[in-house]
Amino acid sequence: MEFDYDVWNGICTFHSHDGRQIGENNTNPAIYREAVDTEHKICKFEGSRNGLPINVTALRQVMAVWPDALQFTTMLRNDYLRRRGITGPRLTLRQGYVFSKLGAAYPAYLARKRSHPITSLPALETAFFTLGVGPFMIVRTFMEKGDLAVLHDGPLTAAELYEMADRSGTLVSAGGKGCAGSKKLILDFLDVTMNGTFAKPLDSVDAQRAVKSISDWDEFYAYVYASSRLELLVRLTQYLCAQSLWALQARDGALGEAEQALVADCLDKCYHDPGEGHDDRTVMGHCIQVLLALLDEFDFPQVRAALVTANLVNSGNGGYLIDQVGGDVRVSAARRMRLVTELIFPFCKQQLGATHRALQRFEARTITLDDLHSRACGPSLQPLLAMLETRPTQHGAPLGVPA
Repeated sequence: MEFDYDVWNGICTFHSHDGRQIGENNTNPAIYREAVDTEHKICKFEGSRNGLPINVTALRQVMAVWPDALQFTTMLRNDYLRRRGITGPRLTLRQGYVFSKLGAAYPAYLARKRSHPITSLPALETAFFTLGVGPFMIVRTFMEKGDLAVLHDGPLTAAELYEMADRSGTLVSAGGKGCAGSKKLILDFLDVTMNGTFAKPLDSVDAQRAVKSISDWDEFYAYVYASSRLELLVRLTQYLCAQSLWALQARDGALGEAEQALVADCLDKCYHDPGEGHDDRTVMGHCIQVLLALLDEFDFPQVRAALVTANLVNSGNGGYLIDQVGGDVRVSAARRMRLVTELIFPFCKQQLGATHRALQRFEARTITLDDLHSRACGPSLQPLLAMLETRPTQHGAPLGVPA
């Protein structure tokens, strides 16, 4: 699951105590999304959500456990600070990203571990699944737009974080629905999560129960780190390959009609189109920088070192642009995509193995290099590479195609 989908998408079909899927309107893949009675209202909040439908049913569920959710978040946060050796109360956005990965990993770990797996998620933990991924969502949205603001080294106020979320579209789902929480609600949770502002006694019985549900926190953190690294490695593979695919697509006369179709299909699988007003080359390079910074934050700098040694990223860590390397762009692109996947594959296999060990399940199952090719760029990558490597070229263009 963690390799094929990533943790949030993999576990979002799981059910809460009341029989609803914990992913609510955003449950993926859509074929597994169950139709349940849900009350929606048109959002009257100012900003990007104005006029969009919001899920009032899910909001009521969160509000029913709101005080407990703040305490549970604070308890998890205190343990996170201790484990990470973070002395100040405020988190940078990268630190918040790592902490927010606990939101999806918590139900995934409890549902998938071999010993006493749960069959449904209690109300408090369901609320944390909804709330806790906030910093992760902000970082992902900015990353996909090629915005390096997430690399800001200092802490941010809740108001600054809210503005980033609202401005980037983080508060609107891919299906066009708005986050149901009011601005004050979001500000309060961001302040507790990122700046540690909860100052009341941590005496919630339900929050304490939820903490005790994880019997081995070292094992749980091993799951969080391994599965999160795996997700970042897959995305890094995608964007490094996307640079080569984009260069092929941009070079006039470099591809035949069949190859053009394969390149377009691969790009559709591996690259998130940021929309109008964004330069694809810049977005790809910046996204690679953010991914490497996040891997560093997860104590995994060896990936960056390996890519630098192989000349797959430049001094700015944004990746080389294949169309500026020189020579036959077809050969350059094919070689670099093979090198990317061959270099990152052992890291993926290692982290998938660590994920399975933390769950104490699936330890006999692993992945192949072909699996990474398909996961990163879809089934069209293998035939595309074969064409690029076998078709003769003349003056940098395929035979029969004007140079």
